[in-house]
Amino acid sequence: MNLFDVNLADFAGAFVGFILTLFVFSYIWGDNPFFRTATSIFVGVAAGYTTIISIYNIILPQLIFPLFSGDRSEMILAAIYLIPSALILTRISPQLSKLANPAIALLVGVGAAAAVGGAVFGTIIPQVSTSMQIYDAHNFFDAGVVLLATLATLIYFQFSAQKNTANLKIGKFLKNIGWIGQIFIAITFGALFAGVYFAALAALIERLSSIWTFIKGFFGLFIPG
Repeated sequence: MNLFDVNLADFAGAFVGFILTLFVFSYIWGDNPFFRTATSIFVGVAAGYTTIISIYNIILPQLIFPLFSGDRSEMILAAIYLIPSALILTRISPQLSKLANPAIALLVGVGAAAAVGGAVFGTIIPQVSTSMQIYDAHNFFDAGVVLLATLATLIYFQFSAQKNTANLKIGKFLKNIGWIGQIFIAITFGALFAGVYFAALAALIERLSSIWTFIKGFFGLFIPG
């Protein structure tokens, strides 16, 4: 029994993954046709997948099907959705592209509102709540570090944003606090970089393990073990 005894489809998928992984690794020697082929396939597959998901999860169930099989309210709502969608499609024509501006403005406004709401309710409020819990636990050292990091970072950004402003006088104390803020920012970026690095390293190990598994399974087809 070897790795590819299940079926031919599994072998074909493993073989394609093996070849594309080698194509991506070829970037070690610089940009080349193999790497460009792999990236083009990735972009094409991702675009095709996104298109299919959009058609079957958004366009058909929310725009098309309600017009023919929904009740009156669903038909009206689908018709309202179709108007900005049709306006956005006018971007294809240079003569009619201005008609899409209201729909695009609506889309950008809703997206910005969702981003701001997500930042407020998903980041700022939970951080404030966590900081309050630290104080409730009477852990004054942790609370002091959180408070110092927050104030020092805010002071640093305030100083760096206005340091070229005329007649601006900032005391030495605030400058030192801003310097401490730089240290906290550097620590934060270092931690983020370490997290990205370890994630990339884990992905690399997984790919190398996949290549090794494929090679062993491939030779297992000809050399029974």
